[in-house]
Amino acid sequence: MSTTVSGVPANRPESLADDIAGMGSFFIDPANAARRIFHKWFWLGPLVVVSVIAAITIYLRMPLTQHVLEVTPPRGNMSPEQYQRTIDISMMMQRIFMYLSPVLTGILIAVQALILLGMCSVLTVGAKFRSLFNLVAGCSLIQSLAAIASVVILRAKGEASTMAELNPPLGLDIFLSEGTNKYVMGFLGFFSLFQIWWAVMMVLILSAAFRISKGKAFIIVLPLLLLGLIFRLVGAMFQGG
Repeated sequence: MSTTVSGVPANRPESLADDIAGMGSFFIDPANAARRIFHKWFWLGPLVVVSVIAAITIYLRMPLTQHVLEVTPPRGNMSPEQYQRTIDISMMMQRIFMYLSPVLTGILIAVQALILLGMCSVLTVGAKFRSLFNLVAGCSLIQSLAAIASVVILRAKGEASTMAELNPPLGLDIFLSEGTNKYVMGFLGFFSLFQIWWAVMMVLILSAAFRISKGKAFIIVLPLLLLGLIFRLVGAMFQGG
């Protein structure tokens, strides 16, 4: 038997302007955010904001990334010309990611929503894809704060010289020394204030929206956390050391 969905009160009109104004509830107000995930077009506001932030942060990081690539010695028997082509391709890919940020952001949110939908189906929670898409889109605003914080730190420090320096510590890795194993750094770095904040709000909003226990909501969100951790560790492979 499916869990009862709370939904939006029938006498509450949906307004795009009201939804845009209410995006802040995904930072601090789970009850209000839980009502908004049932609004048909709520995802538009967060998608635009997250996409714009993604494009801007990529643009601001590009000069730093190019500098790191240029000062990093070529690997193996790669000639200077071949290595320069590699740099050119890397920078071109970043420009593509910047221009396609709305599409890529939408795809990422959709994939996460599908994973949540699968977990809801397994645990007999009566959720719909659109509501979960709205949930992920809204909580993505928290993750955008992490991207902003990272760029602010990088720009304040000036030029980076290694790939690892392009990812300033925002989590428990802040307490580790520079020579720490890169996989340990990646693991502890995953648990940042922003990641924990995101996970807590996802669980609380899910619990409030679908009237389920916080433990059950955490189990639904857990696959997203594990995938994020895996990608973080895979990324550590390319940081050298």
